[in-house]
Formats: sequence, structure tokens, C-alpha cells
Amino acid sequence: LVSAVLWLFLGNLRAAAIVAVTIPLALLATFLGLTWIGIPANLLSLGAMDFGIIVDGAVIVVENVFRHLSEANKVEHNMTEERRKHLILHAAMEVGRPTLFSMLIIIAAHIPIFTLQRHEGRIFSPMAYSVVSALIGALILSLTLVPLLCSVALKRNLPEKENWIVLLAKRVYVPSLD
Repeated sequence: LVSAVLWLFLGNLRAAAIVAVTIPLALLATFLGLTWIGIPANLLSLGAMDFGIIVDGAVIVVENVFRHLSEANKVEHNMTEERRKHLILHAAMEVGRPTLFSMLIIIAAHIPIFTLQRHEGRIFSPMAYSVVSALIGALILSLTLVPLLCSVALKRNLPEKENWIVLLAKRVYVPSLD
């Protein structure tokens, strides 16, 4: 669903696929984190996964890379590979710190769950560990793998104009601001 929405707004299936790759890899990070800590995965802990939060960092990075590449394509029609990689790195670094802090805030919101004792702690601490493991994995992926996949997959045929959904939203939103 997240990939479908991203595909609708960006109009690029490759960008949506880059974001979709982070979901199973973040879940792999969850299982690795739970195994490393020694906590078994259960339905309650895995049911707390919010895929929108997990892919949030990847969406931010892909959208910023997409924006930088589309703006550069308007000016430079024959962009060199070195220039394109520089733009991708700059775009990822531009949103790296805000992405890191947004994920850290979400992780910090789970700290009170770690302090629970007795039955509550046994029930809810695996959930907090699984969500935090997924968020840490998604953060690492969004700052490392996602820019790499953007450099491989977003080479050409990027739309330089806004799609019909964004244009329709602007027709409603801009007059409401006035």
C-alpha cells in the first residue's frame, strides 16, 4: 500500500520499488535484533509493526533524491554519471540528519515500555524491542542502501512535471491558503 501511494505521487515504479525493498529488510533486522537480544518473536510483538513508520526514512530519502534529479534534468539534459552520483549523495545527506532525529524520537517514545516490570514487562517489552529493532534497521537501510539503489535504478526517464494527483491537490490547497 505504501509503495502504491508513492507510485501514485511520484509516478515512478522504480522509486516505489526502492521503498518497498526496505520493508522485508527491516523485518529481517527485527528478527536479527530479537535473536541477538534473546527474545522470541510472538504475534503481539510482530503485530505492532507499523510499515508506514518503517518506510518513513526511505520515503524521505527517495523523494529528496527524486526531486534533486528531476530538477537537475530540467537544466542539464546530458548529466554525467559523476554529477548524478554527487546529486544523490547530496540529497541523501540533506535529509540524513532530520531522518535520524525523527527515528530517534520514535525510538525514544518506546523507552517507557522498556521500564515495565512483571506481567506487563513480559507482554509488552518484546513488542518494544521488535519495533525498535525494525526502526534501527530501517534507519540504517534508508541512509545506506536506499541512496545506493537510487543511483542504480533512477538513471533516466524521471518525470520533470507534477502528476495529475499533485496538480489536483494544489488546485484545492493553494486557494485555501489565500
